[in-house]
This record gives sequence, C-alpha cells and structure tokens, in this order.
Amino acid sequence: MCLDEFRAAVASLTRDLVLVSVSGELDLYTAGQLQARIDEAGAVGADTVLVDLSEVSFVDSTALAALVQETKRLEGRGHSLVLVTNDPRTRRVVEVTGLNRVLRTYATLQDALSDLVPLPQTLTAARP
Repeated sequence: MCLDEFRAAVASLTRDLVLVSVSGELDLYTAGQLQARIDEAGAVGADTVLVDLSEVSFVDSTALAALVQETKRLEGRGHSLVLVTNDPRTRRVVEVTGLNRVLRTYATLQDALSDLVPLPQTLTAARP
C-alpha cells in the first residue's frame, strides 16, 4: 500500500451533518472517487457535508474542480459543503485558487465541529 493512497470514509455525525474524511492524494485519478463519497454523503439528506482534507498530501486542479462541482450540486438542493484544510500545502492551494471565498473553510476539524454542531441546551438553575 502506498502511503499516499486515496481513502475516503463517510460518517453521519448528526442529523444535519455528514463527515467525509479524506486521505492521500486528490488528483485526476481520485477526483471521481471523492465525488462519489460526497454524493454518498449528500444522499443522507443532511444540511451540511463536511469534507476533512486534513490527511490529504496533494491536491490538483481536477480535484478542486470536483469540489466546486459538488458544492454547486449540493447548493442546488439546499445543502452546503464545508472544508477542513489544516495542511499548509492544501490550505495554500485552496487560498490561491480562491476556493476559500466560495466555500466555508476551517483550519481544524475541531474548529469546524465547534461551529457546526450545536451544543446541547443546558438547564439553568432556578433563581430564588
């Protein structure tokens, strides 16, 4: 197995949030697989598909185009796609291409989850 072999897993985190965790290289050969995983996540019906690129080692223009295409497809159905790009190389590609102006992006998965997953409501103590 190559260290940069593409992998993607889909997990429902809440009723409104699905996570696509991606690792390896995103390029001409793997962009279709990425789209398939995002399609799978979108089919769940959650409002937001969170694509975590934290473990991605390389991104080319084909993969960026796939992300834009999936974003448009999801938005057409009233959903959104959000990215996590904490690797400096991946983040730089997203910034240079302007994708960060089209998509909501986060530096870490924790930042994204803190913003996207509502905290449980706590009961406040009754005041005397």
